[in-house]
Amino acid sequence: MELDQEKQNQEAAERCRALAQRIVRELAPRSVQVLENSGLLEEAFDKMNTTVVQSSPELLVVADPQWVTLPAVQAEKVVLVCDEYTGMADCAKQLAAQGFCREFAWKDSGKEQLSALFCRTAAPELPELETGYEQQLDILRERTVQAERTAAEQAAQLERLRSDLSLSRSHEQDLEKTLNSVVNSTFWRASWPLRYLVSKCRQLWRTFPLFVFFATLRRVGFAGVMAQAKAKREYKKLFPGKAMPADRFADVELLVKQAADQPAAPCISIVVPLYNTPHDFLVELLDSVQNQTYRNWELCMVDAGQDADVGVLAQERARTDSRIRYRKLDSNEGIAGNTNQGFALATGEYIALLDHDDILHPCALWYVAEAIAKQGADFVYTDEVTFEGDIDHLTVYHFKPDYMLDNLRSNNYICHLSVFSAALLAKVGGDERAEFNGSQDYDLYLRLTEQAEKIVHIPHLLYYWRSSPASVASNISAKTYCLEAAMKALRAHYDRMGVPVDAVTMVPNTPGFYKTDYTITKPGRVSVLIPSCDHSGDLRVCVESIYRKTTYPDFEVIIIENNSKEPATFRCYEQLQKEYPDTLHLLTWQGTGFNYSALNNFGAKAATGEYLLLLNNDTEVISPRWMEEMVMYAQQDRVGCVGAKLLYPDNTIQHAGIGFGFRTLAAHMHKNFPVGHPGYMGRLSYAQDVYAVTAACLMVRKDVYEQVDGLDESFAVAFNDVDFCVRVREAGYTNVFTPFAQLYHYESKSRGLDESPVKRKRFVSEVERFQKRWAKQLAAGDPCMNPNFDLMKEDFSFDIKPLE
Repeated sequence: MELDQEKQNQEAAERCRALAQRIVRELAPRSVQVLENSGLLEEAFDKMNTTVVQSSPELLVVADPQWVTLPAVQAEKVVLVCDEYTGMADCAKQLAAQGFCREFAWKDSGKEQLSALFCRTAAPELPELETGYEQQLDILRERTVQAERTAAEQAAQLERLRSDLSLSRSHEQDLEKTLNSVVNSTFWRASWPLRYLVSKCRQLWRTFPLFVFFATLRRVGFAGVMAQAKAKREYKKLFPGKAMPADRFADVELLVKQAADQPAAPCISIVVPLYNTPHDFLVELLDSVQNQTYRNWELCMVDAGQDADVGVLAQERARTDSRIRYRKLDSNEGIAGNTNQGFALATGEYIALLDHDDILHPCALWYVAEAIAKQGADFVYTDEVTFEGDIDHLTVYHFKPDYMLDNLRSNNYICHLSVFSAALLAKVGGDERAEFNGSQDYDLYLRLTEQAEKIVHIPHLLYYWRSSPASVASNISAKTYCLEAAMKALRAHYDRMGVPVDAVTMVPNTPGFYKTDYTITKPGRVSVLIPSCDHSGDLRVCVESIYRKTTYPDFEVIIIENNSKEPATFRCYEQLQKEYPDTLHLLTWQGTGFNYSALNNFGAKAATGEYLLLLNNDTEVISPRWMEEMVMYAQQDRVGCVGAKLLYPDNTIQHAGIGFGFRTLAAHMHKNFPVGHPGYMGRLSYAQDVYAVTAACLMVRKDVYEQVDGLDESFAVAFNDVDFCVRVREAGYTNVFTPFAQLYHYESKSRGLDESPVKRKRFVSEVERFQKRWAKQLAAGDPCMNPNFDLMKEDFSFDIKPLE
């Protein structure tokens, strides 16, 4: 009970600290008065050197349960803090009576306590007040709908699992009965000696040295057998590790080959902060470093722990290998400070970071050195895999994209193994920073990538990250302070880059992933282009959802009429124009047939907006801020196309970014995943760079659209959007997918499937033309994905490529 109470007290103190930090950072009050019972908030403000007064403050903070009856408020701003939203209503009424209004821009974030900001101001006009509340209600309605969807999906999944479990148990019982009938039969008992003899013969055939030799000789020939024997002799000389032998990770021939072929790269200093490291973990780490096929390295261990045996073990290895260096620290300066001591100990031109309980693949530094020697890389990172207990128990394979800015701003996907030049480190300050402890590496990688000239990603699993119950590898929620430090690191990154942002928050229910609300510094009209041919019911749903849900203030809807025949369609046009006379326009295309590219190019010429939003008529807007979420990326000079998360009517994923080269051309990744699924390594939860997005909902600046001459009209139906996105990428822009703009897409309702001979012939011709035009890019692969994914699937299945 005492431990539970202590844990609750620590969690409460952490929430108060997070809230105090945010108040000081965003409101910067000169003085604060705190009404609370626990004293935790007041203590948090004291630690932040904020003046706490008993009267006439600039800011009043009222914490539950102190707010039963509020005294006359002398402050200009009030922050209410509560355990539940329902408790806020009474106090809000009291504040309203004293001339305070709710500031809706203030939102809860991270692990802080629930809070609301009220400012003393003249009462707003009723329409303005209603609009603010309606926007908040829309957001709450959206969250409710999403929660209901997720709950329904989980209930259905639970029911399926129960059904599968019942079937499995029934099948198990049937198998048990069958097995019993077999093993109890007279024939089974009588044939036991023969079966035993056959089993032993098979075992001998696979393991007896002479038989193994003949099998190898048959497979690789006499020259191959001799080469293997030579490689094994060389291996024993070069790779001494016993606890973690190198041939456990790679073929002996590859290890010996790399050891004989050293890249012309400088010394790499491996920095390892030690802290009471378990001895068996340290032995495995030391073996994995000494077994590196690249030889020009040094291991710099700095020890801040109290276990003297750790130092004895490290020094024993140092005496047998001059490349190993060890320093006992006088005091524990935290992970950042201890790592900085390691940087000071390092003499190499490049530095690698290695945690004290993790393991390097024996080829790791060789591939890094090759990237340095051949590509001039000053920052290198690799793929990684998490393991539990034994190294063979691999749990999570993290196959990463090449360097993608928006991915890094959403989570620290780079992580391990990371190697960077000492010159680059010095350029960004030369240290890790204690104020970001818990996410100090994230802050460092943000600073390094801001200044790096050549970032190289090695798509091989070369780092083994040990998972333990309290480690970040197991669950970042185990260290909540890491999350706040990460958001702080991101805010510092945006300050350095001069990128204005409204907020940096954690993606709800997805620890370790972050959402940036960029300040819309380039507001402009959004021209929504909707090609339409009959299907007036779909069009009305689409248009009405735009006007009902959209909170962005400046947009126009341009319906591009394409040879409709049904009278109901023209009545629908007339009604929509009457309902939205100022912002809805109807254009009539004079062409024949269906050419999606030509229709949008025609509409773009008439558009008056700075942003074009290509939208299918069989879509329906779900999220209120969908347009803001897309504009905040489309406004950035570096960004080309922006795509949204599109759902099928059954709440499964239709579009969440397009993988280039998948299924021989391009494919919608995560297709048919449940809407509540986080996706591979959280990819359905955060904004990221992608090769292409679908034109069913695609935003792009009009100047970019015109720069690449719009959609290619030779792609009438298929691949026009992917072709457009590739041309935008080739022009130097980044394409982005954001999951925070969501719509339904009733795919292919309005056009139908390409099943007729004419349509099939057209489709085949467009495929051939696309493959021919982008043959070089298709061969190079999708840098936003990873070559270890199966190109014939859309679900991030693995097709792990061997080391070469």
